[in-house]
Parts: sequence; structure tokens; C-alpha cells
Amino acid sequence: MKDRHNNNVNVGDVVRVLEICSEFLDVLPEEERPHIAGMLNNEYQIDEFPEEGKASVSIEWKYEDGTIGISGLYLLPHEFELVHKTKIK
Repeated sequence: MKDRHNNNVNVGDVVRVLEICSEFLDVLPEEERPHIAGMLNNEYQIDEFPEEGKASVSIEWKYEDGTIGISGLYLLPHEFELVHKTKIK
């Protein structure tokens, strides 16, 4: 898969989220929305390629009561850019 700048990306590579679809944010539960919106301009490791042409990144946070929230984004190529490649061992 390729990013916005036509760089090849793989699972484990770190990418920066450049766009988040506003329609997606609008349908999120109120308590999840700020966490997902906060992913914009931040860096995440690619988890997987769940569908053709989409990269998956995820985020985890703690609520005040100690419970954990987990969510993420499926990113289209124009919505992210490669920050750095993961070294293959």
C-alpha cells in the first residue's frame, strides 16, 4: 500500500494521520469522538490492512473510572503519510 506521497507502507510502519472524515466523527459516540479527533496530526503504527486500499491504526485511552477505551481509524492513502519505516529483524 502507498501513502499520500506514494511511499510504500507496511504493517508496523509509523504514519501521521493527516485527515479524518468529518462524517465519520459525526456518527461516533460522544465519549469516543474527542479521542478519535485527537488522532489528527499524530503518529501511529499501522496495525493491519483490513481491506484493499486501507491501513488500520488504533488508539487506547483510560476513562476517569479506570476503564479502557479502544478505537481507531481505517485510513485511505490520501489521509496519512509515512513518518518512518519499521526495521525488519
